[in-house]
Amino acid sequence: MQALSLWPFKGVPDKPAAWLAIVARNRALDLLRHETRSLTLADELLPAEPHQPPGDGHFDRELNDDELALLFAVCHPALSLEMRVTFALKTVCGLTVPQIAAGLLSEPVAISQRLVRARRQLEAMGAAIEAPPPEALAERAESVRTALYLMFSEGYSASSGDALVHPELCVEAVRLARALARHPVTAAPASDALAALLTLTAARLATRVGPDGVAQLLEDQPRALWDGGLITLGLAHLERSARGTELTVWHLRAEIASLHALAPSTEATDWQRIADIYEQLREIDPSPIVELARAVAIGRADGPSAGLAALPSPGGNPYAHAAKGQFLTELGRRDEARVHFEKARALARTEPERRLMERRLLT
Repeated sequence: MQALSLWPFKGVPDKPAAWLAIVARNRALDLLRHETRSLTLADELLPAEPHQPPGDGHFDRELNDDELALLFAVCHPALSLEMRVTFALKTVCGLTVPQIAAGLLSEPVAISQRLVRARRQLEAMGAAIEAPPPEALAERAESVRTALYLMFSEGYSASSGDALVHPELCVEAVRLARALARHPVTAAPASDALAALLTLTAARLATRVGPDGVAQLLEDQPRALWDGGLITLGLAHLERSARGTELTVWHLRAEIASLHALAPSTEATDWQRIADIYEQLREIDPSPIVELARAVAIGRADGPSAGLAALPSPGGNPYAHAAKGQFLTELGRRDEARVHFEKARALARTEPERRLMERRLLT
């Protein structure tokens, strides 16, 4: 794993606008030369307008483009979407097979096999892994967006280990998503929507884990410590994403992130709107994660009985067990709730989440 700058999580630093300001990345990849570089994400509150002359269409150096160019290189159209994303997450984003499997809701063995098939397929075709010409970028863009989203997700909520967050992954995903949205060839409403989603979510990173090392639920996070500059930046990307006519999953997820970012409290959040958006996501991009998030939103909007009824079977999902335990607690069914909090603790993916479930069992 690459050596990266550390992220401040114990309160607001002396210069809040710069808390997400510098990431140093040093990678050695055979295909493209990488070097340690500095990045300022909060250098401006509004992203540059994408309506620039396309020029020669190549990634210029002012975007610190090597990783983005390599993402497009490995997202070869000869591969299926799943193969492109898997290959990109492994070779460029640096995720492990178990991390990729967690993000794609798959098994490590299946991911390993997919990687082998992807390499063999490219070798059999003699496909060159190189930055594609400008006219070939559009057909690969969605694969790149998906890879960046999953890279950020692993950084925001780790799939295993002692740490809940790996902020270096979040920083890099935000940087690359913004570069994607600002480049004259890849600028598109969907790219701005992704940049909005990641930036708005990154604004909450400093409050994901409390000073005691315990994961903090959304309602327990001190919103005064959310980064206002990143929220403003994310909203600007969201506004720009509305210039198109297509409503993508990135638009829907970004709107949910904006509703959280703008709400003064958990109680004041527009949970009914969030539930409606998850219903839309359920139709166009169904997944167990969407089902669970929809149930939580319904529970907030219509009460714990409605949320409990909407919950999918928890199975081996610690978050579903935790949500069921919360709904049961709110309904006064404490003994039943303890069973699910205990299962959530046993299934917890990271130490901060396990400690959170221990705390829930004691209250």
